[in-house]
Amino acid sequence: MREALIHDDGLDLLRPRSHAELWMTNVLDDARHLRCPSSISFATFRMSVDLAMITQHDLVGGRRLFDGLVLAATGCRVADVLEPILSSTTPLLRLEFVPCSSAAIPGGLEIERLELYRLDASPCDNDLASRASPPIYFYFFVVIISFSLNDSSRSTTFVLNKEASRDYCGLYVFNKWLEHRICSSSMDADSRRLLLDNEAPFKQAIPFISFFSFCVSRELQECSNLDDLQWTRSIRPFRLELAESVSRQQFNGNKLRLASLEQRPPFVIFERSNGTITGFKGYCYEIIHALQKIYNFTYEVEQPSDNTYGTEMPNGSWNGMIGMITEHVVDIGVGPFSVTHSRSKAIDFSVAFYEEPTAILIPPPAEDNRLLACIKPFRLEVWLSLILFAIFLPIILWKDLTCVWKIYQKAAPVTQNGNSIEKLCQEKRPALAKQYFFILGVLIGQSGQKLSSIGFSPRFIGAFWCLSAVVFASAYVGILFGFLSFPRLSPIICKLEELPGSKLEWGVHRGTALETLFTEATTGVYKTIGEGLLKPGALVDVNADGIQRVTNGSYAFIKEKSYLEFAVDEDYARLGTCRLSIAKQEFFKVNFAFALPTASPLKQLLDKKILQLIETGLGEYWKKIHWPPLSRKCDDIKRSEGPKSLSLTDLQGAFLILALGSGMASVIFVAERFITRFI
Repeated sequence: MREALIHDDGLDLLRPRSHAELWMTNVLDDARHLRCPSSISFATFRMSVDLAMITQHDLVGGRRLFDGLVLAATGCRVADVLEPILSSTTPLLRLEFVPCSSAAIPGGLEIERLELYRLDASPCDNDLASRASPPIYFYFFVVIISFSLNDSSRSTTFVLNKEASRDYCGLYVFNKWLEHRICSSSMDADSRRLLLDNEAPFKQAIPFISFFSFCVSRELQECSNLDDLQWTRSIRPFRLELAESVSRQQFNGNKLRLASLEQRPPFVIFERSNGTITGFKGYCYEIIHALQKIYNFTYEVEQPSDNTYGTEMPNGSWNGMIGMITEHVVDIGVGPFSVTHSRSKAIDFSVAFYEEPTAILIPPPAEDNRLLACIKPFRLEVWLSLILFAIFLPIILWKDLTCVWKIYQKAAPVTQNGNSIEKLCQEKRPALAKQYFFILGVLIGQSGQKLSSIGFSPRFIGAFWCLSAVVFASAYVGILFGFLSFPRLSPIICKLEELPGSKLEWGVHRGTALETLFTEATTGVYKTIGEGLLKPGALVDVNADGIQRVTNGSYAFIKEKSYLEFAVDEDYARLGTCRLSIAKQEFFKVNFAFALPTASPLKQLLDKKILQLIETGLGEYWKKIHWPPLSRKCDDIKRSEGPKSLSLTDLQGAFLILALGSGMASVIFVAERFITRFI
């Protein structure tokens, strides 16, 4: 039989040090030896880490994951929130180390509480506060039970030390709960009848043992030998504040009127079947459904006629959902309401449940233009340096060769050969054009280029130019090959400041806080964006229209990032290609909260429970459910693996150079023909 022990961060069962932690480990070890039809095993969960497994305990594959749940908490708030969420047909026992309220659970489900704090025999409460590490101790009892079962005689002897402590009584009652709630559920009818038949002699000898009407509190009271007055005084006064009590009355058994906008994933999603709304889900409605389990209320959802969150009108009134709230048409506005100063003057907000940045949805990154691919490998400063070298190095080399040639001409010996004088130096006078051909030929890798054989310094310059040209040419060819084979994808824009200078138009959803943010701005880029929103058709009435405009190209849709992530992931899942992307830089982070009428009696309790839900880790769990997975295909569009075959588009720069060269050669040819005809 499989049980689940759920504990908060106040108990460390992996490295027990405190008295309560050591007591818990001994309780679990003792429970494993309990005689049931099958052995009992415990799976241990921490509320802040294993929340997904905890909240999905009910049914998997048609059967329950656990036969019973044990909730151990050193504080009240987290346990109070999880208790009604975990309540189901599965038996649930709550171990209380501190006194907490005993709120009624909707649906009449009974959740048993083992109130260990009522017994003061061991320093458990102080130990939880101080996190001290005293040695674990258990009081020793002499328990002698001897009985014989036959048709004629039954006898029982039970001797119990009167100094029963919380350690023993807690252990005893915990095991009795397992026997009655867990073990008995797996017994057959004959075993249960035998258990009931043997109840009478046990009741006579041991009054505080009851198989007929087992009650955790009564068993603990009778084990500790406390009368009713002592039992009542063993708890510190604990009462609800008046405002909280009133708020509970507003919830309990009543129908709340909610306002929501359809299809605002991942916060609000309307479920439809054949065009009819069948349910509501999303991050916001996870909160509503958790509160519904706690406070036993129903709700109905209304949508604003203008399909907006609400903006302030010239006469001071509000439209959209905020208008419905100010006019008390609804009790709560459920959705990602941005908390802004202007809105807070008209309505109240609950405590924020999420912080959201704003982002820009744009067309996907495009490949760089290949027309000028031939100049991409080098930056401008490299090209300028090479051009300067190509212009001035031939002149320097020509001057050097000329000087050396003159020196050799003067120093060459002269001999008589008949009537002619022959110089040993047969080199012709260096020509400047030949030096240009040499420098450029070496640079572009043309073989057969020769340098004059006279003088050491010209040949030294030529040798080092050849070495440098090899480096330049290799770097150019390598980078050009990589650029053509593995094209780089460049985003259209990376941040909001680049949007006005791009070729994109932009827009936001009408009636949102973003519209107010931009249209009311007086300086900076926000003002520029706001002026663009004043153009006809810039605002969209439905988010889907903004998404569609982006897919059509030349449009940017400004929206909260969570919605844009959802839209990108949904579009890719539907078509299998990336038609959308999100600009890298975020801006305008804002808190999301529920909207309430001013001075609403629901606000205080709503704030408290939302904070408790977030503290338990439910917020992160719900985010994992409703947000797109982290491994989205279009987050970062990468280059394809391996080189690709080059197309005409990839080599259009080379063909452009060839066309320009052919054109210039044709012009020169015509000019030469024209000149030679008239000369």
